[in-house]
Amino acid sequence: MHLHSMGTTVYAGVLSTQSGEKLLQLTNNNNDNNNKLIPVVMDVTKMQDIQKAVQIVTASKLPLLAIVNNAGISAFGWAEALPISTFEKNMNVNFFGTVRMTTSFLPLLRATQGRIINMGSIGARMPSAFGSSYLSTKAAMSSYSDCVRQEVHRFGVKVCLIEPGFFPTELLANGAKAGASNNVLKGVYPNYNEKMKATKKPIEMMEWLNGSIDKVTDCVVDGLTNKWPLARYTIGYDARIIRHFLCYLPSWVIDEVQTAQG
Repeated sequence: MHLHSMGTTVYAGVLSTQSGEKLLQLTNNNNDNNNKLIPVVMDVTKMQDIQKAVQIVTASKLPLLAIVNNAGISAFGWAEALPISTFEKNMNVNFFGTVRMTTSFLPLLRATQGRIINMGSIGARMPSAFGSSYLSTKAAMSSYSDCVRQEVHRFGVKVCLIEPGFFPTELLANGAKAGASNNVLKGVYPNYNEKMKATKKPIEMMEWLNGSIDKVTDCVVDGLTNKWPLARYTIGYDARIIRHFLCYLPSWVIDEVQTAQG
């Protein structure tokens, strides 16, 4: 929506035609730019969907200037308690989805010296207990993003990794729900619901402190438009504290704190 308001042509990936219709309803019907926001039904776990999206963009005859890999799902839970299927599902969307999108659209981006923006997480720098199925996917994406950035530098293609802290989105609620339905081990670790409550409180506090999600989208726009974009954008008070201080603490300190939290 931010890019649409700037007058750019946006191919917005959605999971259903209904979602696309809702997205279009958010635009101003009197705005001449309406025809520049085009919902594209696309599941990033399905290569055929991505290939159709490539065909749609190619058929438009417009130069592709960038892709934003923003698709993401989550599930909280103890690593030992979560089924392998949860790890596979998260990795398939968050990591392999990014790989599929990047490899599919890179030929078009090389031709325009375009941009790739990857939505990561500061948790990739300092993972946390109870978040293994999600944060491991972001760690993989972070490494992949750096590798690709180095490879495509020769073509003039720039790759940026967004590293936000906690901002108000549906990821917390969806991750809590997905974890609750998949935790199969009981009686060994603390109760899932109690641990989720303890986890939720500081997250909600940081969401309030960090403020509007616009801070994240502003960094995405900077990565897309700045002549010299940053390789990494670290956003949020919690993210900066982690990046510049907490990730340098001895591991035993982090482990003791995590254990004390339940």
